[in-house]
Order: sequence, then structure tokens, then C-alpha cells
Amino acid sequence: MKFLMQGLSLALLGAGLAAVPGLQTAAVGETAPTAAPGTAQLRSAADGRVTITKDPATGRIAFVRVSRGGDLLPRLGGSSQAGAIAKADAFVTTNAAALGAGPGELVRSRVTTSPYGRTVVYTQQYHGVPVFGAMVKANLDGQGDLTSVNGYAAPDLDLAVTPAVPASTAASYAVANVKADPPGLRGRTADVSTVRATASKLLVYRTGSTKGVPGKAVLAWQVSVGNGAGVNESVLVDAATGKLVNRYTASEAADFATDRELYEKQSKPANLVWKDGDAFPGSLTTEQQNLMYDAGNTYWLFANTFDYDSFDGAGAKMVTVANLDDPDGTFCPNAQWTGTEINMCPGSEADDIVSHEWGHAYTQYTSGLVYQYQSGALNESYSDVWGETIDLINNREDGGEGNISAARPVGACSTSTRGEVGVKINAPASIAKECDAAAASFGPTIDKTGITGDVVRAKDVAESDGGTTNDGCSPYTNAAAVNGHIALAYERPGCDYGTQARNAQDAGATAIIVGSYDENVIPMSTQEQGITIPAVMIKRSDRATIASKLGSGPVNVTIRDIDPAQRTASTRWLVGEQGKVFGGALRDMWTPTCYGNAGKVSDAEYYCGTGDSGGVHLNSGVPNHAYALLVDGGTYNGVTVPGIGLDKAANLWWLTQLDHLTPTSDFADMADGLDAACATLTGQPIRQLSVKRVTPGAAAAPITTADCAAVKAVAAAVQLRKKPTQCNYKPLLKKGSPSVCGKQFTTKTVFKDGFRHGLQKWTKSKVLSTGKARSFPWKGTKNTPGKHRGRVVMSADPDAGTCARNDNVASSNAITSRAIRLPSGAAPRLSFQHYLATEAGYDGGNVKISVNGGKFKVVPNGAYAFNKPNSALLAADQGNSNPMAGQKAFNGTDGGTATGSWGTSIVNLAKAGAKPGDKVKIRFDMGRDCAAGLDGWYVDNVKVQVCKKKAGATVADRRRTSGRR
Repeated sequence: MKFLMQGLSLALLGAGLAAVPGLQTAAVGETAPTAAPGTAQLRSAADGRVTITKDPATGRIAFVRVSRGGDLLPRLGGSSQAGAIAKADAFVTTNAAALGAGPGELVRSRVTTSPYGRTVVYTQQYHGVPVFGAMVKANLDGQGDLTSVNGYAAPDLDLAVTPAVPASTAASYAVANVKADPPGLRGRTADVSTVRATASKLLVYRTGSTKGVPGKAVLAWQVSVGNGAGVNESVLVDAATGKLVNRYTASEAADFATDRELYEKQSKPANLVWKDGDAFPGSLTTEQQNLMYDAGNTYWLFANTFDYDSFDGAGAKMVTVANLDDPDGTFCPNAQWTGTEINMCPGSEADDIVSHEWGHAYTQYTSGLVYQYQSGALNESYSDVWGETIDLINNREDGGEGNISAARPVGACSTSTRGEVGVKINAPASIAKECDAAAASFGPTIDKTGITGDVVRAKDVAESDGGTTNDGCSPYTNAAAVNGHIALAYERPGCDYGTQARNAQDAGATAIIVGSYDENVIPMSTQEQGITIPAVMIKRSDRATIASKLGSGPVNVTIRDIDPAQRTASTRWLVGEQGKVFGGALRDMWTPTCYGNAGKVSDAEYYCGTGDSGGVHLNSGVPNHAYALLVDGGTYNGVTVPGIGLDKAANLWWLTQLDHLTPTSDFADMADGLDAACATLTGQPIRQLSVKRVTPGAAAAPITTADCAAVKAVAAAVQLRKKPTQCNYKPLLKKGSPSVCGKQFTTKTVFKDGFRHGLQKWTKSKVLSTGKARSFPWKGTKNTPGKHRGRVVMSADPDAGTCARNDNVASSNAITSRAIRLPSGAAPRLSFQHYLATEAGYDGGNVKISVNGGKFKVVPNGAYAFNKPNSALLAADQGNSNPMAGQKAFNGTDGGTATGSWGTSIVNLAKAGAKPGDKVKIRFDMGRDCAAGLDGWYVDNVKVQVCKKKAGATVADRRRTSGRR
């Protein structure tokens, strides 16, 4: 994991919400309303203008709020706690279905109070089992008016809640998964030899909930797996099958006074070096003192400004481990909130880095933002926001910026950053282009002139370091050829970027270009000292373009700063610039593109893939930019945003986190939450920010309606409500389907199976790569993914196997129909509905046909009139151990997700070699390689039909049925 990638959902301080003592949880809506009111009824019941936002994945209400001075449920009154609870309960009961919950599923879990009113919080339970990420918050002002309700609930739940897989088995599967696929910094893996399951919890999990896409609900065990020293994973295991369904980096878990403890290496009693009450600084080093200052600054920011007592709101102990024991170097340099403490590697003790990690703790105990996709980007951004806010106001002499750093012009990079760099391919002309690039955080900076030279591919000792001849992780075998030129190396997990740069430098290279293993470029970091040549990363596709021409002549490139004029001598809004081991700042909140991060949703830098947990760091630039721009002001993306200052912005961000964000909130929810928070705070007393011990902030200027207009402007400027359409996500299978035969034809069905009785009409078979391999036979199931009802059949593609001969799943499973005679004089067609989600390239399914008892052959793509297989599986010589390697097949998932969706495929059997009068057998094959997978192939409604022309049908009509145009 890259820096600051560890905490999942932790907590922030804010508008002083204290849990109500002695509150008993209670289910609401036990009796289903006769009809769930639609939005028209909801609007008509309210007093004031109502704004409603729907969740695109579920179609249910995600956020509803009323204009200032209004009330969503004016028929109930009372400003008391009992009145607030009654009003919130009544609204949630009446509108449970519109919010996504079934009768009695929303359970009141707590009521919190603030100077501005109350928040009633509900979680979802299905037959007593909690639903992952489901939370609804009802917000009432000081007069008892219901001003907003928001959140997420999993709709249409219908599943058994008795686990077939015991907790102990799920825990062993989860630990095995983490050991087989260790987390870690990009380029190195964590030591997982001592990981263990620390907790298991049964819950209902809806796939796709963190991505904001449709999904299915499954009963799952949520298993926490960690080692207390850098590894802290949350693994969700299907409680019916034992299959992994999700995994993410996680942290599970007034009279104010700090309760801090500092440990060295590990948080063992013998390693305790200081605690509150001891003499300060005593024998502490400067670095240790700074860690305690930073914990104290974080504590007092929230206590003084928001009346919030430590990260849990109840005075929790703040434990810091300095100089984390990391003997094999798999975690450091990094920093982490583990769910109970923060771990700091040597040299990572910058104040904004330390406060960033404590920010994760506060997020965990408030919104609980899940560390994936946009909710994870918000989680990461909130930590940057609090870390940088503290850095701007603490006036520390240990590297803190204080409040003297000048604001920068919009779009300007800092002279302290690496800035936006580019790699321009100058020659040969056939591949000349500008390549996206990111400068390393180490080595010299790159200026406007840059470095121009011919590229030479790194060649080192093959396999001796577990790599290839081109990753540059060993001393070069072609040093003479590299000397005086620019080296090209390939990124490889387990190979440190500093090692790559050192080997290139020792070979005499003038610079090194590292080709990413995907289309994502990042600022590379290292602990390696003494690097004197520039290093940049480019995309895998650009690396391949350069490499393709190296054998036929020189490839000349220029590495340069592409925006040298836009620089300001200011460290304002830089994250981690004082972290010695990182070689410079890690992110720029003011101009995120200076570090290759998105500054608005439509930016080319917006990350669309599944790496980086769905872009939690790369896309955190969007909400980061929103905060910085709202504080300082400026015109961006054609929108002018008046600056409102730190005090107002921080109060708005905190109240949004506390009252309006839930575990699966996305950027649009953030925009709605900021609007609601601003309406709540308008004209109310707020405090200035303060990080001094027991020094509550003085009264700040109140928030005004003009400030709320600025909030709306900044959401538009960075496009919080815009979908990332540039990702161009498309489903694997096109929606809808043409008529099998057409209007001018009659259709006769000669074979059909909707699998209501399982596989009675089919014969099973399998192929194993070795006698030890496991296979996953086709089976009938009612547990269908997506919006598809009824019984289907499926063959699994589980995340299983290790490729060892005694533990691999390289196999294929087939179902074969009986012999089907095709009537004479008719055009034969095959159609079927299916859903597929597999490991792309390696695992997949296809249809084969046998004619008159002949050999089964893959139905060629040219025979498909609609929804043909998307690509060929990798061949055996490409490392694919699937028995179906190299065959055309349906494989992968819908674009941008780890799921699929249902579609219909139509085959012209005549083009597959079957003629009227022939006997055919249809076979569905699902194959997988030795390890790793996703879900499987689901099939339903298989039909073989024949098309006969009606009298008067034209040639054009006949062509339409064959798929020709």
C-alpha cells in the first residue's frame, strides 16, 4: 500500500455530537405501510421546497432535504429529544421502502446532539443480521424541524440468514487469502507470516455497494485479519459457499484532557516510553516529542472547535508507535491507523502525516466511510483535510507551515513540488507523442529544458531476483549500451523504485523511465539515498510503444517540466512535504494534477480502474481540491468560488462528516451533505480553529447564505455531482436483443430449458489439468446476481487455488444437451440468457456444438447474431493453465466494476455448421486457470428455435433474422 492508504473508516470531530446516555436501540417501521409513498407524496407532506437525490444503483432515495426554514414532517412537533425521536421514527417508518429498507429493517442505533439540533441514526438489520454499510441519518434542527434524511439501505432483501460455513472456517479462508495475496506498498509486499483473524461478524453484504453499482445480497462473514504491525485487512467471505466476495484495507474496530501513550517499535508494555502525566519531554527525542505534539494538536482541534472528545467522542486513548519494527522492510516507509493505534515508520513524522492518520480514526467513528472507490476517496481526503488544516494553524517550528504560506494562483504548482512532467517521444515519427508521466519523489527535479536522449532498455540477470531481464532490479548486463542514455525499466511488485534508479545510475544512465504495470502513473518513492538521476513513471501502453521500436532504430525522448511558469514559492496545501523518507510532498490539494491526481471529475487523471482500491488516493484530489478552493477562493473550471476561510470550511466539513455521510457515500452525497450542513449552520455560532491545550476557539464569523452559495459553486467547480463519463464503462453484454426470427417469420421451439428442475435435461462432464485439480460442476441455484429472478444454472469461478500441483483449480466443467433434431426447411437459432463475472483473460465460458455425433467445436464468433464472446482467453504459452486456453470465450466483467449483468446471446446455428435435418448437441463450457477468480457463469432460458418464412416475406426480412444489415 502506498503512503496513507491504510486506514478504512475512522472518525472526525465536529459539531459537538455527544451520544445520548442510556438510549435504548429500537426497531422502527415494524408494520409495513399499506403503500410506500413516492416522491410526490413525500413532497406534499413537507413544508418548504424539497430536494431529492436518488441512488443510481438502487433507485431509492439517497438524500432528501428541505429548504431553510422548512420541515419534512410538519404534522409532528416538539423540540424535545422525545419529540425529535418520534418525528424521525415516523418519517423513516412511512418512507422505509423509498429509502430502500423493508418493514422493520431500520433500527434506531443512537441519537446525538449538537448546538444545532439532533441527529437520529438508524442501521439496517435483516432478521437480526446487520447489513454492511447500511446507515440512515435523520437531522433535526433546534426547533425540532426535520431538515434532511440521507443514507443507504440495501433493498429487496430475500435470503437465508443461517450460515452454512462456520465462522472458524471463514476465518481460516480469510487468513489464507491474505497470506496468498499480501497487502503492501506498491512494489513491495507486507510480511504476513504472523497474521491472524482477530474478529468475525455475520452480516448481509450487497455486492457493488461500495462502487455504487447494482449487486446481489449474500450472507457473509466479515473477518478482520491483521498482525498489529502494518497489516489490517477486512475480508468478506460468503457464508453459504466460503467464496471471497470482497476485501479491503480496514480499521475495525465536557471536560477534556488528552490520554496519549507513545511506544517504540511495538505497542508492548515493555516498549512504553511516555504517557500523559509523565514529565515532558523527559528523555524523548525530537521526533518522539513531535509525535506527541501532533497527537495533542489533533485532539485539541476537535475538542476545542467541535466539543468532541478524542476520536470516539468519549475520550479514547490515543496510542502512537514510533519507529515501527519492520525488519524485512515490507511496510516502511509508510504510516497507518490500525483501528486501535497509529504506526509511524522512521522519518515519516511530519505533522500533517501524523494528523492524517488520526483523521482516519475520527472517520471510523463517525461516517465509517468504506475504503473503496468514491467513499474511500472521501475517507482519504478527510484525513488530508484535517492533517493539512492542523499544519496550517499550528505555528510549529518542527516543519509545520504555520499560517505564513502564501496562497497560490489557481492551477499553479509549488516550487517545492515535482510539478507536472511529461515524456515526449521525439523519434521515430511513427510513434511521436506526449506521454502522461509522474516524477519520482526522489532524485533531482526536472526543469523546463529537461533531458533529451535515446532510450535503451535495461537488461539485467534474468530470474535471479525473481524478475525479468528488463525490470532493472539487478546490476545491468548491458551497462555499456546504457551509459549516457535514458534507461527504460519495467515496474515489478517486489522491486524497489530506488533499486531500479540506483542500478540505472550505476550503469551511467542520464535518467530512468519506469513503465507502469498498468495504466496508472504514480510518484515513486524510496528510502534509497544518493539518487542523482531523474526518474519518472509512464503508462504500460506508452512503455510498450517505446519498446516496440527499440529493435529497429533509436527511440529519442525528452523528459521535462511541462508547466514551469506556473510555480509559486509556497508549501500551502502540500501533504507530507516534511516527511523525510518520502523525498517531498505526496499530494497537492490546491492543484492535484501537479502530482497526477484528479482536480475535478472530468480530468484525464481521474482513475477508472480497480487498482488503488478503486482510486482512493488518486481520486481524493477532487474533494481535496474542493476544500482548498473553498478556503482560499478562485476561478476554476469556469466557476468563481469566493473564499470563505479555514474556520467556516472546517466547520462545514466536520458537520457533513458527522451528520450526513454514511459508509457508502459518494461525491454527490458529499455535495448534498455540504448543502445541508451549510443550511444548518447559517447564522449559528461557530468557533475559530484552535490546537492549543484547553483553549477553546473564539467565536468565528457566522456562516451566511453567501457562504452557502460558495459551497454550491465549489461543488460545481470540481464536479462533485458529475459521473465520470470519460471512463466509458460498458456492460460485457449488450442490453435488449433483436427478435430471434423477425416479424415476417414464424417461430417454432424445438428445445427449451428454464432450469426450473435443475439440470435434468443435461449431462455433466469435466476436464482437469492434473489429477489433483479441483473443478466446480454446474449446479442449479436461486441465488442469482443482478436483477434476474427465478432458478438458473451456474459454474463457479471462485477466488481459489494457489497453482501448486496439490492445490490448483485449473479445470473446465461442461453441461451437454440431448441430441436435438433440426426440422427440415427451417433456419435454426440458439438463444440463451447469461451473466458472467470472471478473471479476465484467464477464466471464461463458451458454447460448443456437435453435429450428427461429430466432435464438439467452439461456436465461431461469426455465427453470433447478437452478443458474441468478447475475446480469446490467453494461450497456454502465455501462462494460462485453463484447459480452454486460447479459445474464444465470454470472460471478464462489465467495464469499471467487478460484476457483470444479464444479457441475451443469439446464434445462427447454420453458420456454426448445422443444417436442417441434422442432429445437434449444445454444450456450455466454463473453464478456469490454476488460481484466482471472481464469481462464475450463470445461464438461463436456453432455446433452440427454427424460423420459417411467412408467405410474402422479402429477402431483406430474411437477412434481418441472420443478423446482417
